Amino acid sequence: MMGLATGRLGRGTAATLAMLTCLAGAAPAFAEWPERPVTLIVIAGAGGGSDYTMRLLARELEAKLGRPFNVVNQPQASGVVGMTTYTTAKPDGYTLGQIAPFAQYRLLGQADFTSASYTPIAQFNADPAAVHVAQNSPLKSVADIVAKLKADPGSLRISCGGTCNASWDIPFISLLLDQGVDVKRLHLIPAAGSAAGLQELASGGVDVVLCSLPEVDALRDAGRVRSIAVMSETRVEGYPDVATVGEQVGKPYSGGTWRGLAGPPGMDPALVARIESAVKGAFDSDRFQHEMKARRFGAAWLGQTELKAFMEQHEQETARAINAVGYNK
Repeated sequence: MMGLATGRLGRGTAATLAMLTCLAGAAPAFAEWPERPVTLIVIAGAGGGSDYTMRLLARELEAKLGRPFNVVNQPQASGVVGMTTYTTAKPDGYTLGQIAPFAQYRLLGQADFTSASYTPIAQFNADPAAVHVAQNSPLKSVADIVAKLKADPGSLRISCGGTCNASWDIPFISLLLDQGVDVKRLHLIPAAGSAAGLQELASGGVDVVLCSLPEVDALRDAGRVRSIAVMSETRVEGYPDVATVGEQVGKPYSGGTWRGLAGPPGMDPALVARIESAVKGAFDSDRFQHEMKARRFGAAWLGQTELKAFMEQHEQETARAINAVGYNK
């Protein structure tokens, strides 16, 4: 009996040791993510830039990871519904969403989002704002616009290229603030998208439109609209003749729309690192880069740490502009 008991104990101890050895060599937590389909929330409708770029990303993630990445469009309430969906989801990496300019929601009383409402993962796109005038406009540069607005802040009809207090007008207002313009007296006009604003520009209904460079291609090629400056550190590839704002006013300015991937708060750092690595692989793929370039979307990368700092800066700059203009009054 004693020998039998000792033999059983020996076998049990061996099994335990084998299990511990196996665990010690096991893959780290979340290394197998994803083990089932992942939902990606787009905070805009089908067919637009947000939808297109997120679907490109989803396709590359599926190809590299072998799991479905299902894109769901939730544009309601200007994206508040979509952001609410994924920021309140379980922080397990299976419901993620588009992060884009968000600070205006809290400042305008539409939602309570702050940078702490998200777990940033990566930014994959940035399209700088640009300043456009009619072909026959006497305005030749941003310096001309600043001079005219300093003399009379309400003298130019400025289309926001969509909803005011958003991607295109906020960086432009920051520029004007630094240049000493009384931004409370600006004549800012919302539009039903950039296309509508540009048609108004071509027909003489407004003096300036703020939107991206690619959106103006058709009217620029037709000789009806001129792009006089872009809000980026360097001139944009494909538009070598469009000067930066910094070249014209002596101080560089960057701003516009941007898109990235985020999750709900409280995600495990190991899981975030795993997802960030997967997104970087998708971003670096030849197919993603080619198709972004073909549609003239700016492929711009920020990892989780850089994106977190960028989001905090975005909050500060947006608050400065919105409070100065009085959008939130």
